[in-house]
Order: sequence, then C-alpha cells, then structure tokens
Amino acid sequence: MSSKEPSAGGKVDDSSGQGDLHQEQRSPSANEQEGAETKARTSGLASWWNQTIELLRPQVLDRLRIVDLANPEQTMAGIERDTEFRGFNVWILVFSIVIASIGLNVNSTAVIIGAMLISPLMGPIMGVGLGVGVNNHGLIRRSLGNLGVATGIAILSSAAYFLISPIDEAGSELLARTNPTFLDVMVAFFGGLTGILAGSRKEKNNVIPGVAIATALMPPLCTAGYGLAHLDGSYFFGALYLFLINAILIATSTTLVVRYLRFPISTPLDAAKQRRYKRYFGMGLAALVIPSGFILYQTVHQSVQSTKINQYLTEVVQYPGVEVVKREIAFQDGIPMVNVVLLGATVPAGVVEQWQEGLVERLPEARMSLVQNEGPDGLEDLQRMVNLYAEGQTALSRRDNELASLRGELTSLKEGQLPKNLAAEIMAQIPEVQAVEVGQHRRVQRNAPGSSMPWVRVELNVPDSVLGDRKSAVEQQLWSWLLLRLEVDSMHLDLVSP
Repeated sequence: MSSKEPSAGGKVDDSSGQGDLHQEQRSPSANEQEGAETKARTSGLASWWNQTIELLRPQVLDRLRIVDLANPEQTMAGIERDTEFRGFNVWILVFSIVIASIGLNVNSTAVIIGAMLISPLMGPIMGVGLGVGVNNHGLIRRSLGNLGVATGIAILSSAAYFLISPIDEAGSELLARTNPTFLDVMVAFFGGLTGILAGSRKEKNNVIPGVAIATALMPPLCTAGYGLAHLDGSYFFGALYLFLINAILIATSTTLVVRYLRFPISTPLDAAKQRRYKRYFGMGLAALVIPSGFILYQTVHQSVQSTKINQYLTEVVQYPGVEVVKREIAFQDGIPMVNVVLLGATVPAGVVEQWQEGLVERLPEARMSLVQNEGPDGLEDLQRMVNLYAEGQTALSRRDNELASLRGELTSLKEGQLPKNLAAEIMAQIPEVQAVEVGQHRRVQRNAPGSSMPWVRVELNVPDSVLGDRKSAVEQQLWSWLLLRLEVDSMHLDLVSP
C-alpha cells in the first residue's frame, strides 16, 4: 500500500495542523509590528542626531568650550591677591567713593562711571565666590572680612561727603538706587559670570572694568552714605539691599563657573554636607531675590497703570475751551492718585463726575481730582497766558541774539588786543627808546567795512644827527620783530626822534 493512501491520513492531518500552528507563532502581531516600526524610527532619529552632533561639533560645540582655556592656578592666585584690602586699596576706595558721591550729587553719569572704573571692590566679592566654589574656608573668612571693612569705609566716606555737601536735594541718580528690582539681580548675575570667565582665561583682557561698570557696586554704597548722612532709612536700606544683591549674585556666579571649570577643591566635603550647604545657600539666595521680584512686579504694574491712565486722559478728558496744562500720577500705598489741572472755561460738575466715574470703571483703584479755573473769563485768561508766553519767547530770542552779538564783539576785541608788556619789551631791546605808545589803529571808509591794525609809536632820546644810519636799522629791526611778536601781516610804526 502506498504511503500516500488515506491509512495515515490522521497523522498527515495532525502534521499539517502543527505546521500551521508553527507558522502562526512565527507571524508578528499588529502591536509587535508597530513596536518594531517605532523602534526603527527611534534608531533612525538617534542615528541622525548623532550624525548632526558630529557635524556641528567642530563648528559650534568646540567654539563654546571654555574648560580647556581656563587657567585655575593663575586665576586663584590673582583673586586671592585682589582680596587683600589694605594700604593703597583703602585710599583708592576712599577717593573713588568721593568721586562717585560727587557724580551722584550733581547727576553726572560720566563721573559715576569714572569712579566705578577705579573701584577695588570686585576683588573681595569674587574671593567669596571662589572660596565657596573650592571649599576654602580660610579664603571665605578673609574675603568676607575685607568686604565688610571696604563696605564700612565706603559708606562712612560717602556720608562724610554728603554731610559737608551744599547740595542736599536727592537727584535722579540717587533715587534710582533705592528700589532694586529683579532686573538688577540679572545684571549682577550675568556681570559676575562675565567677570569670572574673563579672569579665568589664560590670556588676560580688559573685561573687568566693564563688569565693574555694569554691576554698579559703587553707587549703592554712595546712596547708603547719603541716607546715613540725612538719617533717611529708605535711602540707606534700599541702597544697601541693592549692594547686597550685586555682591551676592557676583559671588554666586563666580562659584558656579569655578565648579564648572573644575577648579581644584581645597577641602573635600562628604555628600551629606554638600547637600546641606546647597540647601542653605538656595534658601538664603531665594530670601534675597524674592523681594526684588516683588518690587519689579510693583514697578511694572504701576507702569501699566500709568499708561492706561494717560491714555484715558488723552481720549476722554476733553472739553471745548479747556486746556489740560498739567497731569500728574502719584502712587500712595499702591493706589494711583491722578491730579489734573485745567485752564479755560469752567467744566460742568456733571462732566467732571462722568470723567471720574469713567476712570474708576477702567481702573477701579484709581482716584482723580481736577483743579480748574473757576472764573467766568477762563478763555480770556488762557489767551492772556498764551500771549504772555509768546512775548516771553520773543524777548528770550531777542536776548539770545544780543548775547551772540556781544560774544562776537568780545572775541574780536580779544583777538585784536595787544600784549600788556609790549612797550617794556621794546624798551628792553633798544636803549635809545624814550617812550612807547601802543594801540589799535582803526580805518573807516565810505561804502566799505572798517578795518583795524596795531599801531606803535616809539620816541627816541637821541636826535637824527647822532643816530645817522642807525635809525633806519632800528626801524627795520622793530618792524620785523613787531610783525613776528604780534602775529600780524601789517601794522603802523612811527619812529620819532627829537
């Protein structure tokens, strides 16, 4: 019987069923196919990313590397040297503080910048950051001590100046240092980053003076001195807070860069102490920075409110025959108080109430008060003021023209003025001279501009019969010398003998 007969059909069927089962086990499911495709795509993206990095590394990443260009030993030695605060550094600080105080007193930005350029305060601050970065407790103590001494000397020097200064009014440069915001924090942080990056390079440059200007360490100390001299706590504490922000953020950025550049650690700490110190440091930094963020929020909020109020006043506060001569916005305990001064016809009370209610609808916390001319002749008063202003402008222009003319005449007189000792110089050169007269000879022609030139008359004490040919020699000598002495091309010279 052949093997293909049905006697073995059952086994053949079983074998066929097992073959189908094995084939189903080898076929992937839909989820498996999707996973394989996702894995293939991920692998492709990773390969593409790696290729892109390798392509950009020479052009971008290698250009941004700073670790290989750092010089830790030289940088640490330089910062430790700059933290010392004695001798010349003390006097330089005192002089720079006085210069900065004068600049703040007279609102001179150039003088303030000059004082910041010569200030030695950056050294101790960067010393604190370096000490924290390399765990050098001795450097931290020395830097903090020197920084405290420098701060005290600076505030006392500034206070001494403002005590004797005849200008008591606080200018805009002083007021700008009493309300530090989060923007000041950013300036100090990035300024500190710039300073330590420049200082850690193998090749030195002149970035540090620019950092000293940007972070503005001197003006806050001068403003604190002003507050101490006038016993004004808002100036003193506001400016001192700004100085602390600048100092701590510069030190913080120094620490971060030192750690990133892998400067050698002086005293290794265990992981538990490292975490504890980082936690304390983060809490202290947050406590310092958060108030500045709140001040920045208040500043921006007030600026937005002022913009809305001015827009409302421009669009709404209008009335025929009325001129808005002044509008002032002041914030009292965070509430905007708007003062508007009107000139011209009297605005009805109902219109004024509508203006005030409209402002409250736009800004519920705002309050507006209006001051207006209550007289019946408001338009006439306005016209009178306009006429007075025009007359004043005309008179001022006429005075400016007269002043320019007088300055021109004065310049002309100065240019034509003869030396005071000219007569004495002539008599010292020629013994035969008895007397000398000098002046300006002015010639006036009809239908022509006038001209003037030097005039010199010399009287001799020897007659012509005795002088003989020497008179001509004396005249020629005087002529040549006077042209050179007076720096002129022509002149009048009279030589007279008895």
